[in-house]
Amino acid sequence: MEIQIPQKFRDRYGPLVENPEEFFSSLLSRSPKSFRVNTLKSSPKEVKERMESYGFPIKQMEWYPDAFVSENPYVGSTLEHFMGYIYMQELASMLPPLILKPELIKAESVLDACAAPGSKTTQLAAMMQNRGVIIANDSDYGRIKALKFNLEKCGVLNTIVTNFDLRFLPKNFSMQFPLILLDAPCSSEGTIRKNPLLLSRWSEGDILSRAGLQRKLILKAYELLSPGGTLVYSTCTFAPEENESVVSHLLESADAKAQEANIPGLKCSKGIEEFRGMKYHSDVRKSLRVWPHHNGTEGFFLAKIRKRP
Repeated sequence: MEIQIPQKFRDRYGPLVENPEEFFSSLLSRSPKSFRVNTLKSSPKEVKERMESYGFPIKQMEWYPDAFVSENPYVGSTLEHFMGYIYMQELASMLPPLILKPELIKAESVLDACAAPGSKTTQLAAMMQNRGVIIANDSDYGRIKALKFNLEKCGVLNTIVTNFDLRFLPKNFSMQFPLILLDAPCSSEGTIRKNPLLLSRWSEGDILSRAGLQRKLILKAYELLSPGGTLVYSTCTFAPEENESVVSHLLESADAKAQEANIPGLKCSKGIEEFRGMKYHSDVRKSLRVWPHHNGTEGFFLAKIRKRP
């Protein structure tokens, strides 16, 4: 079945991006397999040697030396993947922990608020070298099983798994965190390259319903943030209602300060300050948008927010 991009989708996102036809074309092309070296068990040098011995061509990312891509579809069938030496992960999905890298060096505790299936949790643990404590929370008990499996497979030792809806944490949960990662449930438009069938059921109604949940989640995450702490909010969608609008809601509702975020070597766009007549807080421009046709990745949005001391 030939996949078509809905006209409403074109009308919505064409004006937001340079070279719109290149953007739309990228959505209909499959991205290469990508993986991250799990530095708790191996190293980029060792993995490169192993893959070369199999005759698998791989390319290392300049902006993240632990990340690789390969055109070989069987990278995920290797012993290295089975043993947890590598973690199959989309490149854009690796960005939220990278934004936190300066703070992770000295972090004693981190909350991964929507953690399952564990891609970013295992990455955080590797970057922390199994030091400190990560609270890996998810509201979906079924996905918790996958989270636990991936933690064990990757040799993660510094993580506690919890199963709460972040919005309704028990009243006696009084802990605050210096670092929080909120990779929020979203409409997943940015993953169309991996699953083109998403276009067949895409709707603006789904976007608006997700945005309501995201606003509640980001306010609760900010409440759990220690004074002076850092929150990274991310989604894998293009919709301003789920991205800049949510961040703007927090900036206007709390004493929060947006921070400049950047990933050297990766082409990113600034956040959008206005969409369809809605104006957002001016500091949303400090957010990052990752478009698929710029870096050969999926689409992603990231915002880095600091709680005033």
